[in-house]
Amino acid sequence: MLKKNVIYSLLLMTIVTLIGAVGFMLTERLHFYDALWLTVVSLLTIGYGDISPETPGGKIITFIIIPIGIGLATYILAVIAAFVIEGKIFNKVGKRKMEKKLSKLTDHIIICGYGRVGIQVAKQLEHVGIDFVLIEMDDKIEQELDHGRLFIKGDSREDQTLLDAGIQHAKGLIATLPNDADNVFITLTAKGLNPNVQVICRTNKQESEAKLYRAGADKVVNTASIGGQKLALSLLKPISIEYIETIFHDHENEYNVEEILLGSSSLFLNHSIAELNVRGTYGITIVAVKRERDFFGNPKSDFRFKSRDLLIVLGTSEELEKFKKIIN
Repeated sequence: MLKKNVIYSLLLMTIVTLIGAVGFMLTERLHFYDALWLTVVSLLTIGYGDISPETPGGKIITFIIIPIGIGLATYILAVIAAFVIEGKIFNKVGKRKMEKKLSKLTDHIIICGYGRVGIQVAKQLEHVGIDFVLIEMDDKIEQELDHGRLFIKGDSREDQTLLDAGIQHAKGLIATLPNDADNVFITLTAKGLNPNVQVICRTNKQESEAKLYRAGADKVVNTASIGGQKLALSLLKPISIEYIETIFHDHENEYNVEEILLGSSSLFLNHSIAELNVRGTYGITIVAVKRERDFFGNPKSDFRFKSRDLLIVLGTSEELEKFKKIIN
């Protein structure tokens, strides 16, 4: 709104200046440049005295444009001053609020880079209700973000930027930058500041995966490889892919996948899936179980649970929440 007011005021000042210049040309018989000069010094009430209106018509024009010029000039300066002051105050207050929120964050996720991949990561985390902080160097990104999202403008490769994002208290970090070398550097920096933080990295080259793992990445995702596999499967098994897409990407869909770790005091320990009647009692489906380094896909009914088993289960959000509370 302030920007529009300044533009309109400057446009009006230009129109008044041109009208005044033409008026002085006709009444004072001046060349355009001299008439324009007389109009400007009259509008701004500078009054050098080198040129002054001599005719009654010229004096009348001066009487008219001087009050208009004073009013417009004062208004423009006031609007610009308000724009600058309000902007500084808003930025300062906004920065303090952001710092206050960041200081209270724990077990959050840090997203490095807000490009095409970063946007999708943020949407997914927002959908499941996970706190996250965005780090991006581009000034334009801040203007495009939804109000309330935690954002830090800076270089994810620098220690201070990650510290500002709360790396010491973060649960995980996702490096989504398109340059693999940058993601390697981010991984090294993050692990140096917090060895326990889980780092997930994006890569576009298969040869970079080993380097990222050596740098300390816990998981490397080759977006090009996944994209190629999905394209092929979409042709070969379209219905299956459509169903998986519905589960993972349809935010209106009530079904979800959850990972649940069995504690040492869980009531499920040493009991089989059949004995517990998991599907009939809780309404959820156990897709797989990870035990140390072994995976048991589609476990049989006589499969018995042990402490530290990681269950991968499918069900509605409500069923999963209830199951998580009961299981441990």
